[in-house]
Amino acid sequence: MSVSTDRPHPNLRRLAIFDAVIRFGSTGAAGQRMALSQPAVSHALSKLEAESGVKLLDRGAGGSTGTRAGKLLHRRVERMLRQIEQGIAGASGGRTVDAAAITRVLTTTQVRYHIAIAEQGSFRAAARHLGIAEPTLHRTARTFENSVAVPLYSRHLRGMAVTEAGSHLAIRLRVALREIDQALAEIASARGLADGHIAIGCLPMMPKQLLARAIGRMLRLHPAVEIEVEEGSHDDLMARLRNGTTDIVVGALRGERTALDLVETPLFDDPYVVVARSGHDLARAAHIEDTDLIHHHWIIPPRGMPRYAAVQALFARLPQRPGTVLETNSLAMMSSTIAESDCLSVLSRSQAQSPEFNADIAVLPIDLPWPRRLVGTTTRAGWLPTRVQRRFVTLIRQECAAPGNTKTHATRHAILADTTVT
Repeated sequence: MSVSTDRPHPNLRRLAIFDAVIRFGSTGAAGQRMALSQPAVSHALSKLEAESGVKLLDRGAGGSTGTRAGKLLHRRVERMLRQIEQGIAGASGGRTVDAAAITRVLTTTQVRYHIAIAEQGSFRAAARHLGIAEPTLHRTARTFENSVAVPLYSRHLRGMAVTEAGSHLAIRLRVALREIDQALAEIASARGLADGHIAIGCLPMMPKQLLARAIGRMLRLHPAVEIEVEEGSHDDLMARLRNGTTDIVVGALRGERTALDLVETPLFDDPYVVVARSGHDLARAAHIEDTDLIHHHWIIPPRGMPRYAAVQALFARLPQRPGTVLETNSLAMMSSTIAESDCLSVLSRSQAQSPEFNADIAVLPIDLPWPRRLVGTTTRAGWLPTRVQRRFVTLIRQECAAPGNTKTHATRHAILADTTVT
């Protein structure tokens, strides 16, 4: 899915002019800073207000100030320009560049085309996606590359594609345009025209009923909100989060392995447990020894998953390594196989107790020193949620903190006491 290239956005040049008017207090001062005539600045602002569908500035003898909508937009425009500047500076590879000056001459078309090339993988595929001639795309991309003064494209087997620097810059540009999406959503919400959009990433081991209840409450509070939920692997969802496709990811946290550009916020403890079918002999046992676990076959997740490391730690403490009969990352396949056999496996406690599993799966009475496992939210560092996105964060925290969701709700209340909505 394309993040920002398929939706219309206000013209970047006009947004930069609008930013200058707010910062310097008048159209005349903004024109001097940007080497534009005052009529040209006024014309650009009129066009921007038409694109935004709302009055953005109050103009008077003392200068120009932002309206309520203008202040909402300007806060996001500042963040957009900062993202683009940081992207250009980062792509420069340490060379000195005037990123702010470059940012203010970029065009919407250049940014859209570069993002499309990065998303589609080549000039040819991007031109097809955008519905334009490849030479047209090539000219615009090369002009953009010259403006940035960084090699953004190189030839590959599939044709011309982005370099590593070009790929990193495209991520910044996508997030930058996402700020304007957020601004328009906030303006529409303030006018009572819409409730905005929330893009949620859901990791496979996240208890779905908690997410579903939060979404249900959200829809009752904001009937017009658009909610998008994407379930996927950790790597896929973190990539979507970084490039602005996803606003928030819910599920198991990775702790110290998380990069500095992401922020993890714990919601509750969700330890691992050993599970079997509800009719299994061990499910009826009052006490289980380590030796009882080695006489049954196991279903394990693929290498690289946190649950795999937990299983291997369990096997390492047993007197003999058990046999494994199935390796799968599919929870549905794992649970179905457990229900139809005497195999054992490992789940999170909340997953084992969820309605989709608990009719057929029993948690075995085994007290093991599992590594601590936390479920929570992951967002981009510096993310500024809209009002409805902030409301959703509050709702998912309330659902996770509600007594009865898991057996560790007391711990969750302690965690939430130290957590604030960002």
